[in-house]
Amino acid sequence: MLSFLFCFVIFISFNQCGFALYLPRQQNNTLRWVDCATHVPQPIQFALNITTFSGPLPPTLFCGEVDVPMDYAKPIASDNQITVGFAMNRPKNPAGLLIFHAGGPGVDAVSQAWANALNTSQAASFSGLEEFDFLAVNTRGIQFSNPLNCTSGKFFNDIPFAFATTESEFNAYQTAMGEFLQSCAENSTPAGIIQHVGTAEAIQDWDLIRAALGYEQVHLVGVSYGTFVGAAYAAKYPDRVGRFVLDAVFPHGMPFQDMVTAQVAAINRLLLRADAFCLQDTSCPFHGQGKGSVVKAWETLLARSIQQPIPASRCGPNTGCNTPVTPTDLRLGASVFLRSNPDFPLFNKALNESLNGDASLFAYVPAADIRDTIVVPLVCSDLKNTDKSFANFEALSKNSNSSDPAQMVYSQIWQFTYMCSAWPFAAPAPSVLPIQQPIMWVTADFDLNTPTELATFAFEQAPNSTLVVRHGDDHVSIDLPNVATHQLQIDFLRTGVFPTTRNDAQVTVITPGGKRGVISDPYQVPLGTVAGDMSTIESVPERLVPIPSSPSSASTIGVRWPLIVLSVLLCL
Repeated sequence: MLSFLFCFVIFISFNQCGFALYLPRQQNNTLRWVDCATHVPQPIQFALNITTFSGPLPPTLFCGEVDVPMDYAKPIASDNQITVGFAMNRPKNPAGLLIFHAGGPGVDAVSQAWANALNTSQAASFSGLEEFDFLAVNTRGIQFSNPLNCTSGKFFNDIPFAFATTESEFNAYQTAMGEFLQSCAENSTPAGIIQHVGTAEAIQDWDLIRAALGYEQVHLVGVSYGTFVGAAYAAKYPDRVGRFVLDAVFPHGMPFQDMVTAQVAAINRLLLRADAFCLQDTSCPFHGQGKGSVVKAWETLLARSIQQPIPASRCGPNTGCNTPVTPTDLRLGASVFLRSNPDFPLFNKALNESLNGDASLFAYVPAADIRDTIVVPLVCSDLKNTDKSFANFEALSKNSNSSDPAQMVYSQIWQFTYMCSAWPFAAPAPSVLPIQQPIMWVTADFDLNTPTELATFAFEQAPNSTLVVRHGDDHVSIDLPNVATHQLQIDFLRTGVFPTTRNDAQVTVITPGGKRGVISDPYQVPLGTVAGDMSTIESVPERLVPIPSSPSSASTIGVRWPLIVLSVLLCL
């Protein structure tokens, strides 16, 4: 889940282009090319139920690895060395080097290079960029790049709740998280590696591979958490920056409180989007009950759960999910339905079943929680949390109340601060990065994972950049080849020329120096696949026509959501 790219807006002469075509072939000896058939990325292993690839592979697919310092503050040596793995899709005469970061943190990137080479459906995300040397590096801590060994049964056995509502729960969670992180530190090799898996190391790994490939400049697509890493690369190596597209933005230097408040506002907007979808979806259990019916269903269900937890008939011992369903479970469950690729039909079905006495679809599944995964050491390496108290954790939520009319409460960024309160190692203090390069930032009005306010914050810190706002749902835009923003991203990556100012039903483009207006009304933006919508239980049409504006809709349901006023905080 998390992308960025950017470029100098210049026209390259024929002679310069010829030099660029020659330069990539001047490789030094630090890279080792390996057999792709025995280095199959885990997503492909899982999809095909294989560990090695027996069929023929395209000649453009290359797999490699490189030895790098574990700690870049020290020279590489036998006791300060790890191996980082990557894959490339390489045309004969590449137009440049394009790095891809798949987000997460900890999402496999290598499988995208395979998809491009094999021309699978996933390759459509990068259609039009086939002339580039496409480089996908798996970040430290995952397959091919010195994977960490983190094991703990503490959460599954003893922590049955998703997030704390009391100080005693907070202390129990924090203790369990500390034990999990200790397992990562003790079981991973080489000793000390857990302290060197953050963004600071990732961007130096990239630059080492860039140099080994013989390129002086790179282009980049970073999605979700990859935007955080991509922006860090741009700030540290400004002369290396070509065309950077940062898609679904997680910014540097934005205060935790502002990010949590924005994410709480985002899930409230998505509740209204679910209501807007129901108005047009005849399969919705609340269809025909009028505007606000889904919001009312949520409010009724939450109130009932506060009075008494709701049974989940399909959950209990040995099922993997918990019963009964508490208000905490409902709030986390709503986020699961509405994040990444929101499934409005399934969310509305879950509401209806729960109101009728079976909240199984909202039940908490401990094994699916990110708290016991590689995400924790990767994200905590980057996010310094100076106040690790329950009081601070509680304040982050309470201070977001003004943006939370539906009492959704839960925020994944809030959970990050919670998880990282147990991080025992150093992490960099949050700071705004000085970025002067012409980056393209991309966001969607109703992204929950990285709310659109976060992209606005990043755009305002980079005066020569452009902000592209996709009017719709879903998390990452470059993964949606049939929406208007996709071609804007591809064209910029190919040419380095920003799109001109634009403001229509599909996309708004704000050029350097421009100001963003209010976030679109959830009821007025089109729905359907054109907006990035999908469902696991029904076919979603290409377009659902939004309801017409009505003066009577000026209530909690259907208001236009102003952008939160965000402060810029430099933490030292």
